[in-house]
Amino acid sequence: VNMGHVLVELPLFKSITKTVMCGVLESCLSHEWGYSFLFEFGLGLQRGDESSSEVDNQVAQLIVAEFSHFKEVLTMVWNQETSQKPADDTVHGIKGQYRNGKSIKELKIDKHQLLEFFHAFDAQYMKLLGEYIDPNADMKALVQRTVGIADQFRPLDCDSGWSREVKDQIPNILAGVFAVFTIRKSGDSYNRLVESDTSGMSKNLLMKPHNIQVLTLLSLFGCGSSSSSNLNSQLMQIRTGEGKSMILGAAAVILALLGFRPRCVCYSEYLSDRDFALFRDVFDDFNVKEHVKYSKITTLSEDATKAKGNIRVLTESLLRGQLEDVGSAPALIIARKSGGVTISPGKSKVRTTTKSTTDTKTEDGSFKSDTVSKTKKKVDKMIERKIIQPPEMSSIDRKEILLVDEVDVFFGSEFYGQTYNQVAQLREPEITDILIHIWIANKRGGRRQRLADIQALPAYSQLLKKIDGFKYVLDSEINLMIDQVRRIDEEPYYLHRDTDRIGYKVMDSISYEVTYGYRTVFAYLQEAERGNLKEKDSTLASALFIPLSCGQFSYANVSPERILGVSGTLSALGEYEYNVLAKYGVNTFMYVPSVYGESNFQFDKAGDGIRIETSVSDYYHSIVEHTHLFLKQKRSVIVFFSDNARLKDFTNSSFYRNLGRQKKLLTENMSKSDKEFAISKAATAGQVTISTAVFGRGTDFFCKDETVQRNGGVHVIQAFLSEEESEEIQIQGRTARQGKKGSYQMILLDSDIEKQFGLVKGWKDKIAKRDWYDCLSSARQKHRDVIYEKIEENLAKATEKDCNTHSYFDALLAKDKKAASKRFKEIYTSFKKGSLPSSIELDLAFIIDTTGSMAPYAQTAAATVKNLLTGSESIVAKLNINFPEIEFHLRVGVMGFRDIDDGPKQFSESISNEGSHFFSDTTTSISFVNFILRGTSGGGDIAEDILGAIHKAAKWNGPDDWTSPIKFMLLLTDAPAHGLVPEGSANIPNVDGYSLLHPCGLTQERVINSLIKNDIDLFLCSFNPAATLRTEKELCMTYLDHKDNSEQREITVIPLVPKNQSQSVEVLGGNGKHIIFVLDQSGSMSNYWNGVVGAYNKYIARRRQNQSDCDLVSVVQFDDGVNVTVNMKPITQVPDQLGYSGGGTYFLPAALSASELALSTPSSHVPAIVFMSDGCAYDSNQAASAFSQLNNTLRHQLECELELNVIAFGSGASQAQLMRIAGSSRSGKFHTSADTAELSNIFVQIAGGSQVADVLEAEIGKRISEAVSGRLAVEYMR
Repeated sequence: VNMGHVLVELPLFKSITKTVMCGVLESCLSHEWGYSFLFEFGLGLQRGDESSSEVDNQVAQLIVAEFSHFKEVLTMVWNQETSQKPADDTVHGIKGQYRNGKSIKELKIDKHQLLEFFHAFDAQYMKLLGEYIDPNADMKALVQRTVGIADQFRPLDCDSGWSREVKDQIPNILAGVFAVFTIRKSGDSYNRLVESDTSGMSKNLLMKPHNIQVLTLLSLFGCGSSSSSNLNSQLMQIRTGEGKSMILGAAAVILALLGFRPRCVCYSEYLSDRDFALFRDVFDDFNVKEHVKYSKITTLSEDATKAKGNIRVLTESLLRGQLEDVGSAPALIIARKSGGVTISPGKSKVRTTTKSTTDTKTEDGSFKSDTVSKTKKKVDKMIERKIIQPPEMSSIDRKEILLVDEVDVFFGSEFYGQTYNQVAQLREPEITDILIHIWIANKRGGRRQRLADIQALPAYSQLLKKIDGFKYVLDSEINLMIDQVRRIDEEPYYLHRDTDRIGYKVMDSISYEVTYGYRTVFAYLQEAERGNLKEKDSTLASALFIPLSCGQFSYANVSPERILGVSGTLSALGEYEYNVLAKYGVNTFMYVPSVYGESNFQFDKAGDGIRIETSVSDYYHSIVEHTHLFLKQKRSVIVFFSDNARLKDFTNSSFYRNLGRQKKLLTENMSKSDKEFAISKAATAGQVTISTAVFGRGTDFFCKDETVQRNGGVHVIQAFLSEEESEEIQIQGRTARQGKKGSYQMILLDSDIEKQFGLVKGWKDKIAKRDWYDCLSSARQKHRDVIYEKIEENLAKATEKDCNTHSYFDALLAKDKKAASKRFKEIYTSFKKGSLPSSIELDLAFIIDTTGSMAPYAQTAAATVKNLLTGSESIVAKLNINFPEIEFHLRVGVMGFRDIDDGPKQFSESISNEGSHFFSDTTTSISFVNFILRGTSGGGDIAEDILGAIHKAAKWNGPDDWTSPIKFMLLLTDAPAHGLVPEGSANIPNVDGYSLLHPCGLTQERVINSLIKNDIDLFLCSFNPAATLRTEKELCMTYLDHKDNSEQREITVIPLVPKNQSQSVEVLGGNGKHIIFVLDQSGSMSNYWNGVVGAYNKYIARRRQNQSDCDLVSVVQFDDGVNVTVNMKPITQVPDQLGYSGGGTYFLPAALSASELALSTPSSHVPAIVFMSDGCAYDSNQAASAFSQLNNTLRHQLECELELNVIAFGSGASQAQLMRIAGSSRSGKFHTSADTAELSNIFVQIAGGSQVADVLEAEIGKRISEAVSGRLAVEYMR
């Protein structure tokens, strides 16, 4: 138990501790007494010791759950604790309905017949179990006996072949399947203990189906319908946690034995793998593994496509002009493995013996039934007859039957209305050369590569010869390469270190089948460069190719022979879902009562079961408070957040730390073993588990802790409102499982509900609390209706794409090159919304605050506008670099604004004679900006009429106003809007003269509506972020949530100075810098020292020009020694001359001196180092380490990276050494300077690091370029 505490509470040592414990347990098994000892030992651990603490007993139970050596104990506990209702009682609770459109009829169930079939199963199952559980019994004979019954009927016809004779044998086939399952799963455990068992305890070691599982299977196979000879598609509802996995596994075996190809589909790959593993041995025993498949539902369409042929291989052959050389269609069926759990044939695992077997009878007669139905007697006669085996059927000959695990797999975001996209992989040496060229060019930086640059490469012309006639494809793909090489990390990826495969998160696992085009291709090059690939050459040879989209098949276009399934959420289906199921022929639904009787689930909908908080802090506090409440009751708590983003936000907060030590995360990116450990520990007393919604489905948090049960069971907190009621039911099903106690509550964030489900602010204050849940459910249904409309739109598009793809596919199979080439081009170009235009206009309106408070920024703002509009760093120049194939025409409008009380002077606009506000001649706009900024005045109070300015500019309606396809409005201010001053400052005099109502009746909503109506993107540029923070937040929220903002575009906020250096409405303050110059004064610098001092003085001048008089300055001069010549002097008092000595070059002493100065920086300042040298040094590595250590210290103390600028001066400088020093900090920058003039420019550039003008120009240019890229991507690119 003490080692168990290490295992449970110290994750770092879990692996080694488990290895040691496992070795001890294994050594026990090497002795004859081992199994009996471990069983007794496990029972003791599970039961606990009255003299031990509750914590020790919990750890003991976790040890039992963690090690497979105690699986017999877990089975016994399960059987002892989960008593079930008699079958006779259960049958009478089964109900059914048949739906035809809106017509609903009660389904007639022959319950007498169903019960008779159940007793036939029970008698045969017990007989077979008694006969074959003996370790010397011939399991192969049991398998052959069961197979022999099924062989009499296959192949079956679902429409008319499901006769009474077939139904009579279903119980016997099912009995054989479950007998094999029970013996495989628990026969050895039973036999090891039965001889010494005098209490009858050993029978509790057997894994047997409970009566609900059996009755469900009999009902699925039509045993409750006496009149029908059809096998109808149908779904059955059983409560979550009552054994769907066993039902589906047994159904798969029976259907495979009867000549079908069963496919069990689930929404999760993780759960699919788990369920397949449960029946793997049984599939082997009956030799049906090659006919059974477990997968996500999306794989169904993928496999159907493969059966037709390999569209990818055919496409590759078409491009190379080799279509006629491709083999016949059957040869094309072999496709690359893609998705799902592919099951390959396996040998049957059977136990054999030469001894004959007889019935086994225990003292309580549990394996012998005196009452055997007529149905059961028929099978004995059949088995005695000589059985003629029918010819074996291949999987291709068999008809597929879909076995559904949870009905909502049909309505998931991955399936209905979505497409399965086929991608051909074009591989040629020239493609590798082109990809590597683009990767290296991007890594070097500088000008972005253009199509013309690649077309000039020899590899391009050589490749074009190989795919003659498809130049449009090659050019298009190269443009995508150039674009996506910069976007590798936009979608986080995961590298599997053992297989060298890159994957992406899908649902609750990492999929290594999903790719993101060239982002994935370049990600492999990135990992290769980092040295993370084990087999670099072979991995890159496999990864570097052109992925060509060559078809889109609708996932929904599937037609299995029948659909059977079990679900815990049928009762949550709405009319839309029933209509979708009807399209697949599912009209029959049955509802089975719980085997455990009435549920012990508690959800106080009208009381504390629903809590809704108004702020994030209150929301997190409420979750923690209620968690502690239930933990104090010695229960366990599982909290489900909607997604990883919200979970991460919570775990990064101080509230998470307040949960104490007994907390565990359960997330998608954890290893399988870590997931299983977290799940096994979740239902123990005092434990809190923080998870995402994806684990609210199918995850078995089975409670074996008596302390938890005694005090009310597991408590589940759902911290979001599910979009689907079915998901909510599933999450509720993680507690009160298998008849146990449990409770559930929702703790929600008001803004989440309002944003996602359209509820108006303050909605809950207008209705009684008892009606909250009904109101939430109603809002959810309205939200679902909107989603369903979108799904149907997507389905129509997916169906059209599916038809077009099949037309192309047929032309390929017919080897019609002309038709296939034509249709490929149609399909390929349809993946793009259109070609990029050769030229495009942009409208850019500068809306500039010209009140008195802007006077300090006027000169900077004017110069910045000029630089944005003219020269090599202008907006148009940067756009031309990013989009060389497009000619951009910029039209500029300018408006200055003051405050409401400034009357006729409030607005100053530049207007042409024709009444237009926009000018193509940028000099006109620049002149007007200079004019309005020369006379900054007015304003009165601190708040300004920002709403009025935005609204007025957005409503410009001259003949050429806002006519371009891409429109931007850029507002520069230093003040908040009226009504949106910072919280806590409303009572300060002269802050806001119009805090309650705008005199023109303007509201945020009305202003934002004018922007969105005219399709204008807004940039908010603030010289005082602390003052404008609330304004920015409120406007951004209103913009994002606008009902017509379908593309979810956002306002772009650009703080023009750091927030900690901006003034609030009360104070101007912030941190200055402690600038530490580290200057090389070795002998080689003698001719350049005056230039170095000049560069130093220009740095000082620029900092003072930027109003940085609070800075401190230190100077470290070094050669083969070191001297601190200026020690933390105010920037206003530093000398303008620096002495010179000359000597050798050592870096480390200078680095240590600079570090000492940096660490002595007062708390009011932040250190920044400028390191310059023209040479190299033997101690450069030690110097880099010193700076790295300094950076780590600052990161810990200040939570920021060291600002470190390193300059290599002249041709003799060791760039490699100095780059290594710059790399000591993630904020480190490396510069090269050929002469002192260039050195001065670099010093001035560094000094301006916090200058408003530089921030403004760089950030605005970058953001506008990004916005244009985004708009073009939406409009024109795929």
